Amino acid sequence: MVDVKFITSNGIKSAKKAARHEMGGFLELVYFKEDVLKKYESHKDFKIGNNGTVLFGNKWGLFRGVYRVAKGYIAANLGDLGEGLPTRELEHWKKYNVKPSSIRREERYFDFRDTIKRMIHFMALSNQRIGNHIRKFYFDINVKNTDLFDLKDIENILNHLKKVINNKTTLDEFQSRIIFLNILLIESINTELILKIFKRIDARLCYSYETLGLKEISDKYLCKSIPKELESNLNKHIQPVRSLGLLKKFLLLLKVHHDILTYFKIRKLAHLKQNKKKIYQKISEEFINYYNYATYKKNFTNKEYFLQNERKINEDTSFLKTLLKFRNASAAHGFNKSEYRNVLKSLGLGPNLKDYSIIYEKLISRVSYDIEHIYFNLISPDPPIIDYEQKYLDDSLSELDKSSNRYGSIFEEIASYLADFPELINRVEKEIRRIYAKKKADKEFIIRLGCFIESISYSLKDKSQDFIDLVLAGYEHEKALSIAHISHILKNSEKISKNSLDQITALIKRALTEDKDVLNVDFCAQHLIFCLIGRFSRNLDREEIRQLLVGRKIHFDLIKKYLS
Repeated sequence: MVDVKFITSNGIKSAKKAARHEMGGFLELVYFKEDVLKKYESHKDFKIGNNGTVLFGNKWGLFRGVYRVAKGYIAANLGDLGEGLPTRELEHWKKYNVKPSSIRREERYFDFRDTIKRMIHFMALSNQRIGNHIRKFYFDINVKNTDLFDLKDIENILNHLKKVINNKTTLDEFQSRIIFLNILLIESINTELILKIFKRIDARLCYSYETLGLKEISDKYLCKSIPKELESNLNKHIQPVRSLGLLKKFLLLLKVHHDILTYFKIRKLAHLKQNKKKIYQKISEEFINYYNYATYKKNFTNKEYFLQNERKINEDTSFLKTLLKFRNASAAHGFNKSEYRNVLKSLGLGPNLKDYSIIYEKLISRVSYDIEHIYFNLISPDPPIIDYEQKYLDDSLSELDKSSNRYGSIFEEIASYLADFPELINRVEKEIRRIYAKKKADKEFIIRLGCFIESISYSLKDKSQDFIDLVLAGYEHEKALSIAHISHILKNSEKISKNSLDQITALIKRALTEDKDVLNVDFCAQHLIFCLIGRFSRNLDREEIRQLLVGRKIHFDLIKKYLS
């Protein structure tokens, strides 16, 4: 049997012997040009992983200990090579084995496969958000597939996109990747879903403003006079918006829909159902106003609103448009050198660049920004409807009761529901106190609880004083922070109850006597006095404060003035 040996950092060693532990070096790294993977990439029986793993059905495979270490290179554990690959495959890998010293390591190595994986992640998250939104706000439309992007059966597309690409890649191979990237990002847009929603609101939304103008001319002036021979030709041009243009218009619709519900003060599900027709009419009216502005320059009240939002959408999807231009400049559509050079320029690359791996990686990194922009910037948040938010609140409270590792984010969720619907506070207080009774020994819970109470004081004002006892529970763990929380509660209050004043006064006394030497406590306690004087000076005992501050450096001029 042939004993296949590889170059390692510690000399030339046998992969099979290392695998059988007949010699040391099982975990020694062996480096290869990633071209070693090309043999497997076009064969349906092989599965190539992002890291460079290779699986041949259930027969053999290099399924662990493989890493991408620099552009164009991968590394594998010597023992994993010998354990996973048969001898004939080891001989293939040996042809691409390189010395470790020949590899230039970039500090921030960019692997486009990770970026593709990240894009898929954010496309899936966008699907989730849009699906939830449609089920809640377009319940009157019968839609089977609510995904914004069709990610079913994309494995073959991903296999093409993730193939090895380097400075030897030809223009034809590069353009093939561009086509598959276009299929993944542009042709996957669920145009059927968007058109269905547009048709339910107003069928005119399905058309671009230019096409709508053509349709208007045809309907008003040409229907009776146009020869039949030309009618079919005209209809070919009067088609709904497709792909990226349709997506951008849908993202604008989401924003308009959100703001119209806010304008009509729709805050309950019953009101949403009762006013559906009115809401759709208003959306239609606004879009037609914008069409009349775009076509006839007729001004309307919300012109700047539409222009600003459309500009934002165009900016955040500009590289997806670049991808379309690349596709249109490809050989499949009659190679256009001029357009191709313009696209390179938009990517910040020279017009004569021939290393397609650089172009490909730059393009993928740019379109990935647009996919993230769609998720983070362009999918408008759901308009607040109390029926839905009550359910989310119950889910968050239930998770708060069970969770022990994400208190901060759960409290943020609850605070957002209260910001929309302060009337939910009684239910929140009841549940928070129940959970507090169970978790009062949990330091992290108590500290996060104090931060939460401070945050809701901005919307709940005086009501937040009802939670001062829970803030004081955190004093044993974070003294200065707990005092700071109460200072903010006072800043956001219009009046103060006697019970709250008694609790705060007792806290100040303790801070300036028992805990005066604890870091920042003296300063924070004086700031609390400053807040009391600024808002509720009539409720204070001036002499009592004077005695507490005898012999201390006073940090705030307002306190000095008050005491003098």
